[in-house]
Amino acid sequence: MNFLDLKVFVRSLIRNKLYSIITIIGFAVSLTFVILLSIYIRQELSVDDFHVNKDRIVRMEGEDGANWGALVAQHMQDAFPEIEAYTRIYESRSGYVTTADGNKQLMFTLFVDTAFLDMFSFPIIEGRNFQAKYEVVISRSFARKMFGEESALGKNLNYNENADWLIVGVVDDFPKNTQFKACDALFNFNCLNDNWIGNNNSAAFATYLMTKPGAELTSKIPLIVEFLKKDFWMYGDNYRKQLFLEPLKEVYWSSKATYGIQRNSRMFVSMMMAIVGVILILALINYNNLSVARVGFRAKESAIKKLLGSNNRALFRQFVTESVSLCYVAFILACIWVVSVTPWFNNLLKTHIELSQHITFTTVLFTLLGVGIIGVIAGIIPAFIISNFNPVAVVKGAFRKKTKGVYSKVLISFQYCVAITLIICTLVIWKQTDFMRNYKVGYNKENIIWLDNKISIGQKEALQSEFERIPGVQFVSFVRGTPIDGGNNQTMTDYAGTGKQISFQRFEVDSNFFNMLDLQVISSGAAYDKDGVWLNETAVKAIEAQGMPQEFMYYDQKCPVLGIVKDFHIDDLTNEIEPLIIAPIQPDQGFWTILVKISSENPAGTFENIKKTYSHFIDQKPFDSGFMDQTLNEWYESEAHTARLVGYFSLLAIVLCMMGILAMATYFIQQRIKEIGVRRVNGATINEILYMLVGSFMKWILLAFVLACPLSWYIMNRWLQDFAYRTNLGLWLFLGAGCMAFFIAALIVGWQSVKAASENPVKALQNE
Repeated sequence: MNFLDLKVFVRSLIRNKLYSIITIIGFAVSLTFVILLSIYIRQELSVDDFHVNKDRIVRMEGEDGANWGALVAQHMQDAFPEIEAYTRIYESRSGYVTTADGNKQLMFTLFVDTAFLDMFSFPIIEGRNFQAKYEVVISRSFARKMFGEESALGKNLNYNENADWLIVGVVDDFPKNTQFKACDALFNFNCLNDNWIGNNNSAAFATYLMTKPGAELTSKIPLIVEFLKKDFWMYGDNYRKQLFLEPLKEVYWSSKATYGIQRNSRMFVSMMMAIVGVILILALINYNNLSVARVGFRAKESAIKKLLGSNNRALFRQFVTESVSLCYVAFILACIWVVSVTPWFNNLLKTHIELSQHITFTTVLFTLLGVGIIGVIAGIIPAFIISNFNPVAVVKGAFRKKTKGVYSKVLISFQYCVAITLIICTLVIWKQTDFMRNYKVGYNKENIIWLDNKISIGQKEALQSEFERIPGVQFVSFVRGTPIDGGNNQTMTDYAGTGKQISFQRFEVDSNFFNMLDLQVISSGAAYDKDGVWLNETAVKAIEAQGMPQEFMYYDQKCPVLGIVKDFHIDDLTNEIEPLIIAPIQPDQGFWTILVKISSENPAGTFENIKKTYSHFIDQKPFDSGFMDQTLNEWYESEAHTARLVGYFSLLAIVLCMMGILAMATYFIQQRIKEIGVRRVNGATINEILYMLVGSFMKWILLAFVLACPLSWYIMNRWLQDFAYRTNLGLWLFLGAGCMAFFIAALIVGWQSVKAASENPVKALQNE
């Protein structure tokens, strides 16, 4: 572009302020989100790329989960020479450390094998890996918090009132782009209870295997399954039948949760990628619409250039260059906004983006190239139209008339189709989230406080007495298993002599548990027996009992059935209700959780009194606690988070559509000023003019609504399939989204139409 063309272009921008502002601001806003979302997507897709051995590490998974017995990995290494190393992982959030001044604070620890730091590329910045049983490696940030600038090496760590832990190393903090949760310390796996890790009775540990260089283990899966049938009860009892060796890079996207890792949904990241595409397309459509609308106003400039000898190629190049220039101006503005909104964006996506880590020569080069390509794409169609017209058509006015064709309105219709689809999706996700949070789960969850147990069995009665002195406390219960944690899982075969396999969840509770949760129980008529159990309705169906069962085969013993508990949910609503056994907790039996039912008067104050009393009772040891209903609602935070994100991007799409339709309405109405003047002179009222102008846009919005309804129904129907209990796709959702789109379009077009129709028609005809 030469200096004269640049001067004309700048004057054109200044003269058409509405066009300039909408084009640049629209592009800048779009590019801001495109840049941030692209960084986020790139970061998510690069999770665990930095591990040197990433191609040789797999995680063991069964069809139902990824937790294994403690001895499985060692036995597999002994049996299969392809395995070079393994690590088992168990996380603990309930442990606490005592600081030098006597304060106690919770500590997040991972119990791993010594091979963990050899398999994964987490650098030890000071000291060495742990070797002995009571040696520990702590994180850089935890070392700084505990010891300041002093070296932590050789110091003892007082963990859970045991000061025998020796710090032998400091590992760099885990980066954000890894599946492993950032922890305070790595403890030796062999420090766990011998009764727990000395056999394969439990299925409680994540297991990672690293194969030898060049070795291939996947082909031996059938042999491994046969081996596990002899070594691990879950396969021996046919509870599991399949084995998957999940590559390390795929674990982050796995639906199977295990200790110590964080996950993300590939569908969620794919949705973010789709949103990037949608935002770019909407921005490009806006630019195309605005440019095509302005072609008629720049036709005289182009006609003069053609008459003076300029050719089509030069004009094409000029308008594409203008488009690229506008894109780079918008990009500069977007970069400023990116820096400003990154903290908000991190909070929105629950991530942590460090812009400085992504600013490299390569990324800058490709980003600038990408912006240039976007500018070229945006400018091709307007440049093609304006460079191929007949100059004579400009003189006759036919060219301007052509710009009122259906091309731009079809693009507006597409924009609104996207916007309406996003609005409907947002409404459905919010409706499903609200449905889950307010679903009748079958028990009372209001005003119930849970406390992580920190006391011994002998202190139970004393603590209960202390709690009952607090005003507002109604019931206190000591239990093993609640609807929050799901209790223990037990799998049995050969019950009732049928040989059929069944998986139960198991709670062990006291009598107050039934009262505080308001569970509905039908007595079987059997006399109370400390070895008896209550079954939920699903469990009765599972054992195929006829009528009211009096007993059933529990493993190899007949167990009295004390009653039937009406079904209630012990998991989120993505899963069906499972068979449940509720057994009386024995006086000498340990418990996991303390439940306290309080009155509805001043629940926050009562909760604070309970925490203060409990903290004093356990000598200020840190503990977890919360209200049961709030904890259950947190299960659906992921869906609420998705709804918020889709809602924000729906708002962005609507804003882009509003900007586009505002500019298009302005320019199309300006092109019809003479027609409006003639109609007014011939007696047309303002309402008739308004109906004509608004109606010409509304039919395209109606087309967008018709297309968006089946598209959004298909998308949301597929999404809802993941929930065992789900809301319905009501007609009002679609009508509400359509009415919103119609209202916005009518408001914008109507505003411009009223302005045009209210002007003096004589003035309009004089200008023409």
